[in-house]
Amino acid sequence: MTDLRTYIEAGQFSVSNLLFDHYAALGLTQTEFLTYPFLDQWQSKHHQAPDLKVLATQMNVAPNVIYSAIETLIQKKAMVLESIPDNQGRMRDYYDLSSLLEKVSSRGQANNTAMVQPNTDAQTNVFNQIEIEFGRPLSPIEQEMIRDWLNTDHYLPEVILLALREAVLNSAYSLKYMDRILLNWERRHLKTAQQVQADIKRHQEL
Repeated sequence: MTDLRTYIEAGQFSVSNLLFDHYAALGLTQTEFLTYPFLDQWQSKHHQAPDLKVLATQMNVAPNVIYSAIETLIQKKAMVLESIPDNQGRMRDYYDLSSLLEKVSSRGQANNTAMVQPNTDAQTNVFNQIEIEFGRPLSPIEQEMIRDWLNTDHYLPEVILLALREAVLNSAYSLKYMDRILLNWERRHLKTAQQVQADIKRHQEL
């Protein structure tokens, strides 16, 4: 009974299912998505500016992970950093999260069925899989490098994931290592996952 009372008295905090359904289509990584509810919950309970070190402890990540996630969320226009006066008239930082909700709502209103575009979903999966294999969130510079692979170099997401697999097999958890692999495949005109896999198999049989 005590546990149930404690549970009830702790209150509830909800996150719209639209966020779960469409955060990948909005270009958010898992770390960025997880930062959003923690930040929202903090601001619903506190009047002072968010203590990012406390948030980092709650999320069980390093403080720089929170700093990087918030920076990229602002860059992606998923939220806005503002300064507002508190009860004593002192200015404090406040993160306006309404822009992300507006984006999610517009997607839900436009189509209540599957809103995730395959290409966007595949690209977001690249970010998530690299974070999982590296065992840490990507820095803003690393995220920019991956975006360049996708949008400037036009590497296919599945080819990047094959480069990730090769890096992991060699215990090389580095985007620079992956970049060398991708450049090598590009020079040898291996552009699709099928071509890369055939080449890998051919070398294994030698």
